[in-house]
Amino acid sequence: MTSPTPRVLFYVQYLLGIGHVRRSSLVIQALANTGVQVDVIFGGVPVPHISFAPATLHYLDPVKSADNGFSGLVKADGSEFTDADKHNRSQALLNLCEQLQPDVIVTETYPFGRRQMRFELTPLLKWAHSQTVPPLIVSSIRDILQARSPKREDECIQLIQQQYDNVLIHGDPAFTPLEKSFAKATQIYDQLTYSGYVCPAKPPAKNRENLIVVSIGGGAVGKEIIQAAQQLHASGYAADCQWLLITGPNMAPEDKDAMSAYNSDNLQVVELADDFIDSLSRARVSISMAGYNTVMDLLQTETPAVVVPFEADSETEQLARSRLLEAKGLLTIVREHTLTADTLKHAIEWSLQQQQQRPPINMQGSEHSANLLRQWAEQHVQSCQEEANT
Repeated sequence: MTSPTPRVLFYVQYLLGIGHVRRSSLVIQALANTGVQVDVIFGGVPVPHISFAPATLHYLDPVKSADNGFSGLVKADGSEFTDADKHNRSQALLNLCEQLQPDVIVTETYPFGRRQMRFELTPLLKWAHSQTVPPLIVSSIRDILQARSPKREDECIQLIQQQYDNVLIHGDPAFTPLEKSFAKATQIYDQLTYSGYVCPAKPPAKNRENLIVVSIGGGAVGKEIIQAAQQLHASGYAADCQWLLITGPNMAPEDKDAMSAYNSDNLQVVELADDFIDSLSRARVSISMAGYNTVMDLLQTETPAVVVPFEADSETEQLARSRLLEAKGLLTIVREHTLTADTLKHAIEWSLQQQQQRPPINMQGSEHSANLLRQWAEQHVQSCQEEANT
């Protein structure tokens, strides 16, 4: 008797930056292309240029962070997200679970982050464990975690031990093991599996052009980087280059308008690049933040890079990743509090002197994640069938 095709429910919720969405989309597409039924529960503001196809996409009423410090949740239009709204969203999520009856549930980031979503994730996990045949529960996380208080870390460990089956880490322990940013990972060592880094396919090698690419991910934060680049361009620096400034879709409309006023013969301000990784592979230098996805793109294209790590509200993840790569001569850091046109100029000059060569790390994370999730799902379905037949 042939086992039925397993069904995986993938919960994706971003609050500020869209890096989590892009990484998840690459894993989800790879998984769906293996033939697994994949349903995506998406609870953020839609990101039109990121696709989850051929997976099935289900939307919850979107929420986002009220500010850069993650002080609370608001609706997509910035209005209050009430207790009644929380109840309605949680019930909508549970209704989807009842309808879909997944064999595996993947929560992106949670419980290592996304505590603000506990109003619906706690009921989700309770629902899962109340089923006659409970689904397998997996947490999907990046390589480096934001530093948390000991109490928060203990809560996370307890949740993993009591309610999760596996933790899928999208990184390579040979480059940076999880315990380097989350020391208590040793307590759940038997539940941890590394997938390698999730990134798009390495583009064909291209000749470098007189192109400077400046990007800030989704654009909810980082406009100071665009402004510093505009000031540097206005000073006459690299006048022989074409400057491509990418604001991202989530930059405030008034800021986009202000940036676009600087368009000129050799400076173009766009919301999105037609093919970002292709532009990066042709660029003389990249200027950006240091999120997971951007850094993976830089490593894939081996582009000289200046990064300005996001550090608002004591964020540590981007700075930690940047320092690992700077120590290997793979990029140059400018700290947020020192960012000016002048410091940017000096960092560009320094980065162009570095030898760019991708370190020997596993960058097949999309395919490996898909294979692992499919394997776990099939084993779980088979195990449940065997139990039912005994």
